[in-house]
Amino acid sequence: MYLIKLAFRSLFCRKRQYASLFLVCVFGVAFSLFSIYLMNGMLHSLSSKAKIYYGGDLQWLRGDTAGSYWEVGKEIDAIRGFFPSDAIISPRFDLDAATSAFYYEGVGVRQRVIKGVDFVNEKDLFAKFNFVSEDDGKAFDVSSIDGTNGVLLSERIAQMLTVKNGDVITFMLYDCHGYLNTVELTVMGVFRDSSLFGMYTSYMDINMLRKAFGYADSDFANRIAISFTDRDLESAEIKLYEDSLAQKFNLFKVTDDKRVFYDAMPTMSEPTYALVPLAANLKDVEILIEAMKIICSFIIVMLVIIIIVGISSTYRVLVMKRINEIGIYMAIGTKKWQIYASLLFETVFLLFFGCAFGFLLSEILCFVSSFLSFSFVPAFDIFLVNGYLKPILSVSSTCNLIFVILLFSLLAVGWAVHKSVNVMPVKALATTE
Repeated sequence: MYLIKLAFRSLFCRKRQYASLFLVCVFGVAFSLFSIYLMNGMLHSLSSKAKIYYGGDLQWLRGDTAGSYWEVGKEIDAIRGFFPSDAIISPRFDLDAATSAFYYEGVGVRQRVIKGVDFVNEKDLFAKFNFVSEDDGKAFDVSSIDGTNGVLLSERIAQMLTVKNGDVITFMLYDCHGYLNTVELTVMGVFRDSSLFGMYTSYMDINMLRKAFGYADSDFANRIAISFTDRDLESAEIKLYEDSLAQKFNLFKVTDDKRVFYDAMPTMSEPTYALVPLAANLKDVEILIEAMKIICSFIIVMLVIIIIVGISSTYRVLVMKRINEIGIYMAIGTKKWQIYASLLFETVFLLFFGCAFGFLLSEILCFVSSFLSFSFVPAFDIFLVNGYLKPILSVSSTCNLIFVILLFSLLAVGWAVHKSVNVMPVKALATTE
C-alpha cells in the first residue's frame, strides 16, 4: 500500500512532466474507440437494411427447373420444426422489375425489383425502417398494408414522382403470360434509406403482387425468408441448421456466395435446396465491408503504436532523469523490486486515467457525430440511420483495446525501469541530469 501511495504522490508532483504522456493516451484511446464504435454502427446499419431487403438472417431457396414454391405454405410447414420458436418464417415474392415502372401524372420511374411481403409476419423487421414522417410522429404500422394495394417507396422515387402518402400511382408490368398489365397502388409509406438496398426497390403486399403478376389463385413465392428478432446468428448456429435440414432435404452446401447456387440451378434435375445466410447475400458489398475494416484497423493500430512508443520512449527519458532519486532509494536500503514496483505503479495510474478519460472523450465524439447529417453524401445511406451516423459501443472491443495498450506499454516501460534500477547506487548518485 505504501508503494501505491508513493507512486501516486510522485505522479501528482510531476504532473507537468507526465502531461504529454497523459494527453497522448487520452486522444489515442479516444480516437481508437471512436473508430471502432463508428464502424460498428455503420456495419450494423448496413446489416439492418440488408435484413429488410433480403428478408432476415437466412433465405431458404429452391433450385430445380421451377426454382420457385407453388405451395409455399406447405414448404414453410415442412421446415418450421428445424428452427426455434423465435424464428419468423415468411414467404417472399421478388419480382424482377426491369421492364416495370411506376407512373404519376405523366412521370414514369422504372424499378429494379418489387418485393411482395407478408407484412403481418415481418412487422418487427420493418419496424426498423426509417420512414419519412408526415403526420404527428406516430410510428408507422406496416401490418396495415396487409391485404391492400398499398406500396412502400424510397424517398428518392417519391421525389422523382412528386408523390406523398395517400397518392395513387399506376404500376405497369408484364404479367406471367407476357401481357401488359396496370394496377392502381396507394402510397402508404416513404422510407428514407434509399441507397444500395432501397433506391429502386419497392415493397407491397405479396397477395397483391401475385394478383398483378397473374398468380392470384396460387400460393406462389420464390423464396422463404427466416429472421430472428433482435439478435444476429453465429456461423456455428447456421451450421447446425444446415446439418439438421440436410437429413431431410437434398441440400446444396452454399455458405459464402449464393451465386454458386444460382449457377448450378440449370443442372438440377430434382428439387435442391439452399440455406443462404445474410453474409452470402452481402457478397456484392464484401469488398466495401473489408475495406472499412482494414482502414479502421490501420487507424487503430497506428494510434496504439503511437501510444505505446510515445509512453515508453518518454518514460525512458523521465526515468533516466530520476536516476539520482533511484540512487537515493537504493542508498537508504530500498529494495530493487520496490523501486521497480513504484515506477510501474506510476505507469499503471497514468494509463488507467488516460484510458478512462479517453473512453469518456470517445463517448462525447459519438454523441456529437450522431447529430451530424451525412445524407447528402451519395450512396452513403446504407451506413446511416435516418440520415445520421449512430456509433455503437462495444464492451469487448473496449476491453481488448485497453488491455493491449496496458500490456505492451507496461512491457516497454518495464524494460526501461529494469535497466535503471540495476545500476550501482554510487553510479546512480554520481549521475547528473
